[in-house]
Amino acid sequence: MVLGLLAIAGIPTTIGVAEGISEGRKEKDPETEEERMRKFHLECFCEANGPKAKEIDGGQIVLRGEKLYIAPRHSVPGTGHPFEGFYIEYPDPERPRPLPLGLVSTISKDPPMLNWIYVDKNTREVKYGNRTQSRAHIVGSWGWDAGEEGGAGGLTLEGAEGAVAVEAGDGWEIRWEDEDGNAGVEGRRKVTISLERKMLEPKEEDKPFHARAEERDDDQVKRTNTNIEMTNTTFQRSKRTTGEPERMDKYVKKGAKEDHAAPKLEIRGTTVERPLAKK
Repeated sequence: MVLGLLAIAGIPTTIGVAEGISEGRKEKDPETEEERMRKFHLECFCEANGPKAKEIDGGQIVLRGEKLYIAPRHSVPGTGHPFEGFYIEYPDPERPRPLPLGLVSTISKDPPMLNWIYVDKNTREVKYGNRTQSRAHIVGSWGWDAGEEGGAGGLTLEGAEGAVAVEAGDGWEIRWEDEDGNAGVEGRRKVTISLERKMLEPKEEDKPFHARAEERDDDQVKRTNTNIEMTNTTFQRSKRTTGEPERMDKYVKKGAKEDHAAPKLEIRGTTVERPLAKK
């Protein structure tokens, strides 16, 4: 799989994430690999009515204090690190195959690093951490729904959406409901939301190797076809031994002037070819 994405332009990462990318190299479908490893932001979509819902609708998902929060559209900038993630398999020798599809995100710019996104099995909070912190909890499989009208789709866990927003003392935190609708917030209000993916344009170093190689090949062909055009020019000259006309094919580079000077002496086998002397 893509080593460029191992670091997202040089980002150091945990051993667990590195192993996940290494394991992903075994992916047989390059297109699936490329789709999974496309980076994206997350944005809150909330259909509920009321001022609170309007406050968080369209808000960006950020990472802060080991948890994921919603930064309302009118919040002060710098309230957390914007989620910027992609999917890779979660490496764990103790888990049955196939391995779950994990989700990672950058967690800071300086120093730039990656962490796993997971759901705390006890509190249902959506958190981030290294493999040691995450492996005892729910680490996947993460995915995305089909999306409406060809959109990127919402974030899913184990095949379903289940994100909710809970207003806490330090902002709107994100939790994930279990199959019974439990989000660990007894007695507290929760708002059903969808975490919509906002795809980012891939940088050159983030593209899979096969995609970069194909683009280089296409560019080379285009440059060749643009700069060079082979033309077939036929002219007559006589063999010294027989005086019979001989057909010669001459290839001329596009834009170059044809050299009409006397041809140079050539030796082909036992036949010597050169211009006939003028009388």
